[in-house]
Amino acid sequence: MKKREADLLASQWNAEKMCTDPKIIEKTVIYETDPAKKVARIIFNVPEKLNGLPIASLERVGDLVKEAETDNNVKVIIFKGNGPCFGTGAGADELGHYIGYKSGFSSEERKRPSQRQRMLPDRNIVFGAFERTIMECLKATICQVHGYCYGGHMQIALAADIVIASPDSLFTHPAFRYLGPSPQDMYLWIENLGLKKMKEIMLTMRPLTAEEGLQCGLVNKIVPLDELEKWAEDYAQAIALMPLDSIMMGKAVIQMIMEARGKGVGSMCGWIGHGWSTNLVYQRDEWNFLKERRDKGLTQALRERDQMVAPFFRMGGRGKK
Repeated sequence: MKKREADLLASQWNAEKMCTDPKIIEKTVIYETDPAKKVARIIFNVPEKLNGLPIASLERVGDLVKEAETDNNVKVIIFKGNGPCFGTGAGADELGHYIGYKSGFSSEERKRPSQRQRMLPDRNIVFGAFERTIMECLKATICQVHGYCYGGHMQIALAADIVIASPDSLFTHPAFRYLGPSPQDMYLWIENLGLKKMKEIMLTMRPLTAEEGLQCGLVNKIVPLDELEKWAEDYAQAIALMPLDSIMMGKAVIQMIMEARGKGVGSMCGWIGHGWSTNLVYQRDEWNFLKERRDKGLTQALRERDQMVAPFFRMGGRGKK
């Protein structure tokens, strides 16, 4: 049986802080199919943590996309989140630990992981296992977004074909606050948001509202929260009337155009640049996520950092003054 990336990379992780139990991982991301409607649903299911997923769950998302892609009874994949929001990306309690950072106070435990230790987890899971798989999927993909769409979930929205959002939706990547203007897949960000808006979000880490997402092209349609499910299904139904061959050939042609516009370079910038940014050196007076998380706990560290900026820029607010 083929080993999962999470299993292959476990020896490089700080295993004490990582969730890799297959039974738990399977529950965090639910897979459903509706052959009559030609639809598969990938459902994020950690509502008590705002659908913040274990790193290993990102690989499961990619595996499910591949499963749907090879199923002739599926033409459309819908991503949705159970509970209060679409999702908040990878669980911040695992960040850093997946490349080997320890959580203790001794100099040995604080030793920085090597660059080679950072490269494979970033390439194979954090960017490759789900974001690239969704971007290159030959089936139609729809994000049904409500509430927070942060981190890895933002990467899913950037990579998907269509984003339907409720008015309360907010879009950003917490890594910009943890690490500063850290490299992501710049191709996806610029293509979806435009250069000026992408720079604003990267430099301030403020959330992008649903209306702003609609204006810049990230969001296709804003609908009332109680109609979100129906609109996603209506979009899927309209797409599913198309021949499967046509859908997949059309997506393949779009892939060729995306390659000409820099998709491959953008993807490599993501995982190579991420290793660079996670090796930054903080000045004594600069906020250090890993240190604050270690000393104060995750929730308190994030709360205090959010309060350092005006309400308009707060990740936990509504993106408004």
